[in-house]
Amino acid sequence: MKPSAFTIVAVALTGLAVAAGWGVGKWKSRPTANLSERGRLLFQVNCASCHGPEGHGDGSASAELRPPPRDFAARPWRFPVTRESIRRVTLEGVPGAAMPASKAVLTSDDVEAVVEFVYQLANKNPALPRELSADQQLLKDANIADLGRAAPPKLKLTDASGASLSLDQLHGQFVVLHFWGTGCTHCIKEIPGLSKLAKKYDDRLAVLHVCVDEDDAGVAQGILDRLAPGSKAHTESSGIGVARFEVQALPTAWFLAPDGKALGRASGARDWESVALDALVRRWLNDVAPLGKPFKMMKRS
Repeated sequence: MKPSAFTIVAVALTGLAVAAGWGVGKWKSRPTANLSERGRLLFQVNCASCHGPEGHGDGSASAELRPPPRDFAARPWRFPVTRESIRRVTLEGVPGAAMPASKAVLTSDDVEAVVEFVYQLANKNPALPRELSADQQLLKDANIADLGRAAPPKLKLTDASGASLSLDQLHGQFVVLHFWGTGCTHCIKEIPGLSKLAKKYDDRLAVLHVCVDEDDAGVAQGILDRLAPGSKAHTESSGIGVARFEVQALPTAWFLAPDGKALGRASGARDWESVALDALVRRWLNDVAPLGKPFKMMKRS
């Protein structure tokens, strides 16, 4: 290459680099409106498949998700509709739901752009608060995510004696699936309270303690014998069933109605002797058939 030609190319490349740097600087210094434009692009790539292009919870993958994705314009939210709360959920995700943590995927600038866009979606013609049914209100009061009475995944368990159990065998009972771990401090602390609840309602309430970090049900049973004598430990050795129940944090609990449908799901330790949880259990025990009689779903207005 001739020196003159080289000089021309070098000057041209330098000019392009300067222009690119200027463009990036201008982008970073753009006001909130343009931050939202960037957020819209990131939202379409990372969030729209679940939340929908306009944030109404109607994305292509939403039908398979339990609990369903949030409609950002709908009210009420379980926390204040602020940039701070949206940022926290964006970074940390939602345990027990399909919402993942994004702090390992998005840069801090990207997070701020997404937060701004979602904040604007949430405050763009927000829907009127929807009236909850009595059953939905009970779930909300107990801080349990509503699963909309979807069919739960299949699950086959084994106890310390080697006996197997499937959810179909519990049809007609109100069921609490308690996914726990032998190394989970919060799980260990809440087991006695859950045992008291089970004993309070005797054979009308089926509580299944499903240990997820121990394949030997005998080991798990030994721990339950110390914490809550009379409780039975189960394991699901394949791991497939637990994955289907989307156990992303321990403890996780699923609540199944007497007709076998999934009512709700909750992650994290809770007070199993609380008034709200007791009210939820008592409501669904009304639909449990007397012992020895066939199950028949009661008609409710």
